Amino acid sequence: MKLLFYIKEAILRVYVFVKPFKDERLNLFFLMSILLVLIYSYRIFDLSYFKKDYWIEKVKNQFAGIIKLSPPKGSILDRNGTVLAASEKVISFYVRPSEVRDWSLFKSIILRDGSVLKEYSQQKKVPVEKLKELLSPFSSITEEDLDRAYTKKFTIVERSGREIKVPFVWLKKRLSLGVEESSTAVKVALKIYYTLSGENRFRKRYPDLIGFTTEYKRVYPYAVGSTVVGITSPFGEGLTGLERYLEKKGLITGKTIEVCGSKDARGKVYLGTDATVFVTREKGRNVELTIDGNLQYIVEKTISEYGEKWHPEFINAVLMNPNTGEILAAASWPFFNYDDPENGGPLTPRYAVAPYEPGSVMKPFVLAAALNEKLITPNTVFFCPAHYKVGNKVFKNEFHGRDVKLRAWEIIEYSDNVGIIQVAQLLGKKKLYNYYRAFGFGQKTGVELPGESPGILHFWKKWRDVDFATLAFGHNISVTTLQLAAAYSALVNGGIYYKPTFLKAVLDDKGRIIRKFTPVAERRVLSEKVSKEMRRILTMVVEGGTGTATKFVNFYVGGKTGTAQRWNPKLHAYDRTKINATFAGAFPMTDPKYVLVVSVVDPKVPKNMLWASDIAVPIFRDIAERVILYERTAPDRKEYFIDKNGCIESRDINQDFTFKNGLQQKKK
Repeated sequence: MKLLFYIKEAILRVYVFVKPFKDERLNLFFLMSILLVLIYSYRIFDLSYFKKDYWIEKVKNQFAGIIKLSPPKGSILDRNGTVLAASEKVISFYVRPSEVRDWSLFKSIILRDGSVLKEYSQQKKVPVEKLKELLSPFSSITEEDLDRAYTKKFTIVERSGREIKVPFVWLKKRLSLGVEESSTAVKVALKIYYTLSGENRFRKRYPDLIGFTTEYKRVYPYAVGSTVVGITSPFGEGLTGLERYLEKKGLITGKTIEVCGSKDARGKVYLGTDATVFVTREKGRNVELTIDGNLQYIVEKTISEYGEKWHPEFINAVLMNPNTGEILAAASWPFFNYDDPENGGPLTPRYAVAPYEPGSVMKPFVLAAALNEKLITPNTVFFCPAHYKVGNKVFKNEFHGRDVKLRAWEIIEYSDNVGIIQVAQLLGKKKLYNYYRAFGFGQKTGVELPGESPGILHFWKKWRDVDFATLAFGHNISVTTLQLAAAYSALVNGGIYYKPTFLKAVLDDKGRIIRKFTPVAERRVLSEKVSKEMRRILTMVVEGGTGTATKFVNFYVGGKTGTAQRWNPKLHAYDRTKINATFAGAFPMTDPKYVLVVSVVDPKVPKNMLWASDIAVPIFRDIAERVILYERTAPDRKEYFIDKNGCIESRDINQDFTFKNGLQQKKK
């Protein structure tokens, strides 16, 4: 209380000292005026000095606006420049039902009702047919679309935590129409409505009762490669496949641009004339793939034919260049159909995300590892008894109760389990594990697809002796078809493991290369000598082993079949009526240019056909034959020439490529 008293006394003394007038009212007015001048002076000084930047920015926000522009995505091309995915400019019509007083008239105009157009035609002397032609962009808009928009009336948006009703409803989205013809249709429709209704457009808050915006939708003109390319959402966001991967990496999206402009009282932003030029330079870039669209079509067509015939759970096929790691085609049936999305299959790239037990296709890796470690030679002889016990399990050889002797290469030719178990035992657990890892099993390949699976390969210290034995012939391990393709490439290309890839180059909109993706040789797995020996051994599988149905007249083809029974959780055992059938191979085998792996999971066929030689091999042969014809590959088995008489003759070449004089004849 004393403090308030002292303050009051001080103010009174100042007041008595400075009062210039005898009249107390004038003195009070004078003091109040001085106080107000001081307050206003401080405020002006505060605005112009202390908080200058803050208030300038505040004013700018009131009269200047920013529009964020996302340019269209670049195209996805195959290795020949064929467009697999592109952005198409489309039109989306909107309407403002709450602003339309005479909805019946408005509806008749959009639906191009003849009687309404005739009435306008008589007033303006414009032919009805001409009006219908000008309004033709509305032909895809139905009465149901208009009724739905009228019922909805508003679009609710959230701003600053509040829900606001905006007089705006989408009428029809993503129509393949031109901007000019759409603009003309909107102008004519509004002109007819305002003329016949007598409403004053200038008194309306939103005179654009109907209008449109331009958007971009993704189209797939060649209609192949859905499990590789993927699709986008209705908003243009990549959902699966390379559409998702390339968008995340920013390779096809370009940069989101912020363009400044002037803002009117309603908050609408108007851009300057330079904005269009600026945006044009920021287009998304095109990406060229290693995929060949024609080879992709061949693979998809072939596996679809067999899929409809055998009704398996799925069929995978991967075609690679073994010398670069480039994937030329990859598909998984059933797959999504761009031309018929309602009846198509899933977009899942099962060749990369669905591991399975592959069976005997793993045997060549075991033999190659032993050859590379110089523990054996291709002609090392193994005694393979009819029954061979490991731990508490007895394994049978492939010769129906006969004890046989097999050379190392014959173990692969006849796909003998007992023989390959002995080879694995020579290697030991740790070395076999290291070679499986070196061939890429138990880890992701790093291919540019979301959701890739690493497969299953347990650490070698966890292997029981029985597990070790079954691992030698492709059980107790899960791999993907893509992993097998990459591993077989290393097996036959000279021993180098290349990282599988779908990407070849990034191009600008004029086709100039901005970035080139070079092959990535990750590691050497085998020596060149061992790789060459493996090519000869795999060729013998086709020449006289389990893959003879793949044999060509003019080409050496090599590969390995794999038939693995599927685990049945209900039986708690392997089910003999369900199999995984695989054939992995390469051609032409003297100098492989293609590696192809085909896997068929759970085909619905008679019991006597439950073998990879009857299931996977025919698919492999059909694809390989069509690839050879398409690529016009030079033969490596026979050479054709014209003799002295003008007749076409042939002679065998590369005669020393195959092995001779096997110890065990194929008599079972």
